[in-house]
Amino acid sequence: MLNKHDSTRPVKNTNGGAVIIVVALLLFIAIAVGGGYITYNKFIKKPPLKTKLSSVKIKKELIQFSNNRISPALYHNMVMIDDILVMMDKELDRLKRINKQFPNQSEIVSPQVKALSDAHDRLSTALADATTRIEKIYVTWLVDQKEGAGQIRTQKGLLAQQLAEAIRNEAGQIGRIKNNPEARS
Repeated sequence: MLNKHDSTRPVKNTNGGAVIIVVALLLFIAIAVGGGYITYNKFIKKPPLKTKLSSVKIKKELIQFSNNRISPALYHNMVMIDDILVMMDKELDRLKRINKQFPNQSEIVSPQVKALSDAHDRLSTALADATTRIEKIYVTWLVDQKEGAGQIRTQKGLLAQQLAEAIRNEAGQIGRIKNNPEARS
């Protein structure tokens, strides 16, 4: 006579418990993988560096060097000024179109164009000066990493601060443009 617990006897699962366990396990794995994917993309993954500036010609490796070796704050300020300069160019074009449409109202448009052009020139000069100094630091670093590292230590805070100050000095013009939906388009 065979014992109920005999190992030679096949076991039948009449309730489908194994299928439920497999489905639950697959569901758990799918949720874990999906949660990991969302977490990585939302919180861990960094957006790629913007390696091309529209308003000033600067080599891609200099932009990467400014972020990776000098200071992420410097890189951020460079990109911010570049974005502001592009926005200012669009606003200047818009104001010039308005001046063409209403030539008798140039006393309203001309002072705005002048103020915006002056602000654009100041920001452009600040960005160009910073990129020139970054290039000098980069070349020094390529030639002699120890000397380049010394220049990075002495210049990184100053460069980032100067660009931040240039942005703050033009806050009035920047705010006016950002608050005008037509200027941002």
